[in-house]
Formats: sequence, structure tokens, C-alpha cells
Amino acid sequence: MTEHRLFPYLLILSAGVIWGATFSLALIATAKGAHPLALSAWQVVLTGAFFLVICLLWKITLFNPANLRHYLVLALVGITAPNLFYYFAAPHLSAGILAITVSTVPLFTYAIMLVLRYESVIARRMLGIVLGMIAILLLVIPDQGLSSDDASFWILLVLVCAVLYAIENVYISRGIPHRVDIRELLFASNLIASLIQFPLAIYLGVDESWTWLATDAGLAIIGIAIGSGFAYSMFFYTIKSSGPVFASQCAYVVTISGVIWGIMLFAEQHSLWVWISVVVMLLGLVLVNPDDGVESNEINENAAAESSS
Repeated sequence: MTEHRLFPYLLILSAGVIWGATFSLALIATAKGAHPLALSAWQVVLTGAFFLVICLLWKITLFNPANLRHYLVLALVGITAPNLFYYFAAPHLSAGILAITVSTVPLFTYAIMLVLRYESVIARRMLGIVLGMIAILLLVIPDQGLSSDDASFWILLVLVCAVLYAIENVYISRGIPHRVDIRELLFASNLIASLIQFPLAIYLGVDESWTWLATDAGLAIIGIAIGSGFAYSMFFYTIKSSGPVFASQCAYVVTISGVIWGIMLFAEQHSLWVWISVVVMLLGLVLVNPDDGVESNEINENAAAESSS
């Protein structure tokens, strides 16, 4: 059955709206002073439990030793490191700035793809990415400025997260065979992340018992875990079907929805610059077409080659 051409857009829009809410939830989770490692450890455990249920219901393989390398890469590059960086930075930055930084993921993804010669130069796609970067400047420069050295450090830290997510995007598309089920990857990578983070938390004396989950911070982490579970499923599927460059445009939706969630949850008010940036971001998203360029053809050819092998 052939998917409707708008289906990839629906996926990244849905995932983006969900992820946009996680920045506000992260502020709630860090407001009470819980250690970032505790927050991340509970998040990966809950997300892993979410995908455990999914895998059991659909009778999906839980863990294949042959795919251990893939699990490790995703657990370290896509989960553990960025989670910790974001939770360390969250108390020092606004939800808006945290969301804004995600919009740099397409730029880094495209740059990595070009360096590795996986992607050709496509003017329309590059223009979409440039518009996304302009949207970031429209948000950051007029409203925030970067005069504080401390703020610059934390912004740099979350930009490192964007680089890690870009690496993860490319690896999922080019390093993991299409035959590996997305749900298996998500369960096993969160399992590995749990096995890394919980022993580390115990060693460092970071202790948040299961009763902590009933607090406001704990409920926020539960929301992040479940929401991220759904969002990751849609996002990973988009990477495998439409390529990492298109899928990374989800970052623009995350930023837009992050602004809107901030208004809804915290009654934040924004200047005209913010709304101009939202329009520019939307234009950038429209300029990226999953049927455009060499990337989609290569993905179809790779899938066909794998199915025939």
C-alpha cells in the first residue's frame, strides 16, 4: 500500500508538537532541584518500559545481540549524552531557547551528509535550512542577546546536543539496516541507556526513589518519557522512509510548538520578532520535500537491495 505524499509531513508535525511540550516539562522537572542524572535515568527507564509493552503486544524481537552496536550508538549519542546536557542546561535557560536550539539539527545533519558524500547539493533544500537558521537569529538576537558569558556556555552545551542528534539521524539512515525494527531499536537502546545511567547514578550517590515519580517533577518526567516514546516512533519511521535531512526538519516544528506550549503553560508573551520567526520556520519546512533530490531514491534503492539479499 502506497503512503499518501503528505504522510511524512503529518508524522513530523505530530512528533514536533509532542517534543515541543517536553521543554516546558523539563523546566517543571528541574524546578525542584532534582539531579540531571536522576531525571535522565528515570526517563530512559520509563521510555524503555513503554517500548517493552509495545514490543510484547506486537511480538517484536526485544534484543538481538547482532544489533548490539546499533543499540550502544543510540544509547550513548542519541539518549544519554543529550539528555544529560539538556537537563544540566534547563535551569539556566528558558524553554524557548532550549526549543530554538533544536532547529540547528537540520543544518548539522545536512553538513554531515555533505561531508560524508551521502547528500548532493539541492538548492531548494538548502534554502529551507537557511531559512530555519534565519528564524533562530530572529528569535535569539532581538529578544535574548548573548551578552552573558554564562548563557553562552549553556547555549553552546545544548548546541552540542543538536550535533549529537544530527549524528544519530545520519547513523539511523545509513548505519542501521532497514530490516531492523524501529521498536526493537527504541526498546533496546533505552535498556542499554538504563544500564549505563542507573549504575552511574548509584555510584555518584544520586538517589531518587520510585516514590519521587508522584511529585510534580516525577509526573513531568513521566510525561516526557511517554511523549518521547510516541514522538521517537514517528521520527525514526520518517528517517527510514524519507531520509534524515527531511526528518530533521521536525526540529522547526519542535521550536514553533515549544513557543506555543510556553504560552499555554506559562502564559509567556512574545514580541513580533518571535512570530516573524515562526513564519520563516514554516517556509523552511515547506521547502523540504521528501520526494525531492537524490536521497529518497537512494533510500528506495538500499531498501530494495536489502530485500533481495
